Parts: sequence; structure tokens; C-alpha cells
Amino acid sequence: MNILNIKKSILVNSIISSLILFSMPGVCLAAWYQTTGVAKIHQGDKTSARKKAVDEAIKEALLFSGASISSIQQVRNGLLTQDLFMVRSSGVVNDIEILSEDWSNSSVNVTIRADIFADERQCMTAAYRKSLAVIPFVISHQAQAQIGGIYQLGNKVSETLYQALTNQSSSLDVRDYYQSPMKFANVQQNITGQLNRAMLDNLAQHSDVQYILTGRLTDLSIEYNDNKMTNWLTGEQAHRYFDMQIELYDAYRGEKVNTFTYQTDASWSFDTKQTVDINSRRFWQSEYGAAINSQLDKSLNEIEASMRCKSANAKVIDVADNQLRFNLGSQNGVKAGDKFKVLHQASFTDRQGKVRPNFIVSHYEVEVTQVYAHSALAQTKNNQRLENIQVGDLISSNLF
Repeated sequence: MNILNIKKSILVNSIISSLILFSMPGVCLAAWYQTTGVAKIHQGDKTSARKKAVDEAIKEALLFSGASISSIQQVRNGLLTQDLFMVRSSGVVNDIEILSEDWSNSSVNVTIRADIFADERQCMTAAYRKSLAVIPFVISHQAQAQIGGIYQLGNKVSETLYQALTNQSSSLDVRDYYQSPMKFANVQQNITGQLNRAMLDNLAQHSDVQYILTGRLTDLSIEYNDNKMTNWLTGEQAHRYFDMQIELYDAYRGEKVNTFTYQTDASWSFDTKQTVDINSRRFWQSEYGAAINSQLDKSLNEIEASMRCKSANAKVIDVADNQLRFNLGSQNGVKAGDKFKVLHQASFTDRQGKVRPNFIVSHYEVEVTQVYAHSALAQTKNNQRLENIQVGDLISSNLF
């Protein structure tokens, strides 16, 4: 499922409803969102496949509306078994229509139209795009990559996601992609030790970003089809899994803020004794390649939705007298006249001996005077001298 096509469909379908309610004060904005969900048919179970496709389409509509899903009720025969969908952003799915179903021998595409009332209140930090760098994904079990010789699949998947986020994200300023993978185990847990905090800090300094996105492919195992009759009927010789875990870190705070998990599987149509070129069209146009792309589309949606209301902070990179420079700029939506607070960055050790971040809000308020692509210059009110403000302190707009 191509995310760009979904966005075009959503835009067209939401314009009329948004315009009708735009001038009405004190109401939530309503819009119809049209999306398509895809699901594979396993062992002839069309009912389960149809339900999965409908659920997937509903989830896509909710994410694009700016909602964050808290639960999805059962959908049967194109009808909700309950009246409403409740979502964390105070949005509500009021009605759902099944527009079309497209069946093939192996999958089903279901197109729905959802009437979503989204809360008109926007995130305080939505105006600023968050800076982010992507670390190449690693394969948890290298032996699983032996069949097909797909040892570089982690790199390819993360690079594809990096390019999609760069080109399509409205919430992120994606600044860097590391060419060589780092050992994921060093950052996969909550950051509590000094070494791991230092590693995140080094990554952030290297790329001049606040957020770090990394991940791993946790299952690339393959199952052979030993049933000769099934082989003859379907032509499927083997089936392969694709499980992926993506983790998002706030390097300024030294902690993990989100985990995204994806699981799928598909027919492996390649000779199991031959090396597969993962950069080829043949691979990405295969059923297995298409399944991976579907998960990447889904991850793009969910990362974008989760980052929409995350805080966009900056670091002081230079300070002199009554002026300072920080590492957010026009690419992040910063404009002359914007106001920010300065926070001292510190840390403390809790009773369990864990080092935790601590931020002390200073009394300084600065106003932006000059803006560059990835940095901005700001000065204090009444030309007040910036005492005790150091390079590495934080800048935040959340306190207004």
C-alpha cells in the first residue's frame, strides 16, 4: 500500500467536510477519510483476511486524522459491533462505510470511508519539526539471513525508511543516516547507565539532532512447504517471516520514548540455494518484498503520528553576552519573533543508583532575531546578560 496515494485520497475526501465546519467556533472538525487495507488469505480463511483488511484500513484512517489509537472494536460484515471508536487524541470515528472489496487468490483489498471527528486543538509543539537521525538496522540472528544471502537487509530497510521520512514527514527534520550500523544491543534498553547515555549523546552531537531512530530485524526465518500437493496447487516452495522492532530515543533526555513492533510473512519465491539481490526490482516486486514495503508504510504512519506531539527542543551551541545560538532553524519551522525558555541540563542519581536527566528552568526568555536552515540566533529581553548559561543547555517552547 503506497502511503503517498493514501494521502492524496485523504486530502480530497476531507476538504469539503473541513471547509463546512471550519468557521463554526467551539466544535470539533469532522472529515471523511478514505483508505485501503490489505490482508493475505491464509489457508483459505477469507473471513479472517477480510477482517484484518478492514481493521488495517480503519487504523490508517485514524492515524492520518491525527488520532492515536487506543482500541479497535470488532468489524463484521462491514459493520461496527459498537457505535464508536474512541481514540487518545479525543477524536471519534462516528461512521464507517465499506466502499469496495478486491479479492485475489492470495489477498484481499478493502477500501473504507470513515467519518472522523478530530479535536480541533493542536499540539503545542506541532509548529516545530523535530530533528532526527536514523541508525542502520541490524539483524538479530545472522544465521537466518544465510538463505538468500540477505545479510544487508537491515541496512536496506532502514535506508528506505530514512528516505521515506525525509521526503514525506511533516513532523520531522531528518538530518542524518549513519552508513555503518552500530550494535543495537547497546541502546535497545531504557538508558540508565552512563555508557549508554554517553553513546546517545555522542550520536546526537555527531548528527546535531534530538531524536535517534534505530531498529532490528528479529525474525527472518524460513519454513519449507513439504506438502507436494500444496506445492503443485500454489507453486509455493517456502514461506518466510519478517519481524521488525523499531525504537525511538530522545537523546537530550537519554531515554527511550517509543517502541514499534511489526510482524508479517510471505511466500519466498526465490531459489533457496541462490543469493538474492535485495537492491533489485525482482526482490521488491516479489510477494516477500511487497510484504516488507507494507510494514514500512505502516511504520512511517505510526512514527509520524507518534512524533506529532513530541517536544521539539534544541541545544545551545553558542552563547555570548545577551545572545545565544541554538540548533533549530527554518527547516524546523522557527521564525523571527518566536520566544523560548532556557533550561539548564543536569542529572541526578535516584535511590536505585540510576542516573536520570534533570532540567532546571531558568528565568531567561529569549526571542529569535535571525534564522538559518538548522540554527537560529536569539537574544534576551531588555538585553539582559545571560549569566550561567552554557553550551549544551536546552531551549524549549513548551513553557509558554
